[in-house]
Amino acid sequence: MSINKLFMAVIVLILFAVISSSWAAEWSDTKDQQAWVKEQNSEVLFTYLESTITVTIKNNNDHVEYFKISQKYNQTSPSIYWRVAWTNPSALKMIKYMSDVDADDLGWKIQPGETKTVSFKLVAYPYPSAQLPVYIRRSDSIDNTFWPLLNEPGLTATWFLPNEIEYLNPNLDLVSWKGHFCFWIKNQDTTRPQVSGIVRAPIVPIDSNLTYSNPQVTYIDKELPWANTAAWDVVISPGQSQHYSYTYQWPQTAAGSKISEKTSSAAVPATAAATTNTSVPTSKTGVPFGLFVVGAIILAAGVVYAKFFQ
Repeated sequence: MSINKLFMAVIVLILFAVISSSWAAEWSDTKDQQAWVKEQNSEVLFTYLESTITVTIKNNNDHVEYFKISQKYNQTSPSIYWRVAWTNPSALKMIKYMSDVDADDLGWKIQPGETKTVSFKLVAYPYPSAQLPVYIRRSDSIDNTFWPLLNEPGLTATWFLPNEIEYLNPNLDLVSWKGHFCFWIKNQDTTRPQVSGIVRAPIVPIDSNLTYSNPQVTYIDKELPWANTAAWDVVISPGQSQHYSYTYQWPQTAAGSKISEKTSSAAVPATAAATTNTSVPTSKTGVPFGLFVVGAIILAAGVVYAKFFQ
């Protein structure tokens, strides 16, 4: 290894340590940590979920590259499979495929030095219905050994990194990412009194600004400190369906993103949560997806390594 690469390696390790320490501090400081106790089922289930994604990617390589749509979202259990509703510009059929939904993988060619913007719409498949109702179960839920009171956190969110493509192919630079999500939920009980609770955006990108929500979010949940998770306090009558939509943009700006008055949502802060909780989170105190956090750190290190040393 040359002296320049050795020097760069030292810098990267120092930066990695600083970032990891910062993330750990943000994690321990958030107010929104809580335990999730295993439930039997949910009265409120998803009946529809779609996402419209727009990305701008630059090819920094000296030859042609390809990228394609992933039709499987693995942060839920079971995973969400997606049907491609449309693409713009028209997508190409890839040489290999992974999806069992469309039987084709669709993507785009990007020339050396080219910056390309593409959009596509995905619909959860098969459609959630009365025969196939769904909601997101927490993988870190704990058994109920508590009495006489329990907390009720509501419906959970899941999180992902929009720029994973940079880890998969360091020559592809994700310039920007925008995702608009729509979902319907329904109170499956048609006879009993109305239900109340918290509904969170089911899919949330890390380090992104919430730029639109309808209806207006009740608050920004900071359970995951570096994600602005949309949360609504809802009341749903027996048999009633409700519609929610929201938009995130990546990368996150330093000052947060101001939402227009039409959306009836306020500006979303870009900073981590408040600093009143000094307890150290553990798997018993509500830390969500601990392995996800480790994976996020490893992924960040992998991106840096791939960009500088390959």
